Amino acid sequence: MTETPDYTPAELRVLLFEDNAMDAALIKKFLRTVGVSARHIYHADTIPSALQVFARERVDLCLTDYHLRPHTGFDLMDEARRFDVDVPFIVVTALDDRSVDDGALSHGAYDFLIKGELTVEGLERSMRYALTRHRRESALAKAAYFDALTALPNRAAFVEKLTRAVTDNAAAGGMVGVALFNLNGMKFVNEALGREGGDDVLRRCAERLAATKTPGHLVARLGGDEFAVLMTDFLLANQAVTAATHLAEGMTGPIATDNGEHVITVAGGVAAQAIRQPAAAAADWAAAIADKLLVQAGQAMFNAKNKARLNGRSHVAVAHMH
Repeated sequence: MTETPDYTPAELRVLLFEDNAMDAALIKKFLRTVGVSARHIYHADTIPSALQVFARERVDLCLTDYHLRPHTGFDLMDEARRFDVDVPFIVVTALDDRSVDDGALSHGAYDFLIKGELTVEGLERSMRYALTRHRRESALAKAAYFDALTALPNRAAFVEKLTRAVTDNAAAGGMVGVALFNLNGMKFVNEALGREGGDDVLRRCAERLAATKTPGHLVARLGGDEFAVLMTDFLLANQAVTAATHLAEGMTGPIATDNGEHVITVAGGVAAQAIRQPAAAAADWAAAIADKLLVQAGQAMFNAKNKARLNGRSHVAVAHMH
């Protein structure tokens, strides 16, 4: 089979989401003919079992049937996106239906294949195109959504994740919290250690924050010397405050750089809210709540900054909790 630098079948790990045993056997045979190792072909026929595969294994590509009672392949794509599973999907279905084809495109599928027309060559070409295109799109997304200095998600990525967290927690009235942190004295650091020294301090602080956070929390660099943490796995507002204080303590302390040492203190602000979708919610209600949490956390951080200047220590201030 034709290969490109981005496409090596023997190294691929493919998830087949299919509930028809005969169709599954045929597609597995096609995959082996393409060059995919049998031990790297995973099979699931329910959304929970598919998500378990995504969590347990490195999956490069998912081939999904459309109709799996009571769900569809589109439901799996939506769930995978909700859990930040970043793999290309190819829909392989017996339904030669334009509405299903259009649905596949709208859900982000990379191709739409009809089982009755499927050939080894056609499957190989679809996989190769999907994987190459996905890798290129991922590289562009990384440039758009990740901070080049620290490799953390940037402001755009953080706001998007925060807005999605608001939507996801609305049904159960779950809590969403935002903690913002600003490094104290970075102007002095840049003057004393130079720009490279300042960048080194920012990278070290990013590493400390990422190492201190609770699994499941999202850490981002919003720009300059400001960092943010998204928290959703808590029940009480005070738990968000405790977590933010722990994060501030983890960032505090001396940092050795190639150009000298600097003692880091931070000013932090935290805001949290139990999410309940309004009965007559506007289209942008989630974005409005996300913006409010950021504003409240920012105001609290500003208050903490004033106290930190007075006592020279890290401080976390709390916004009004809902």
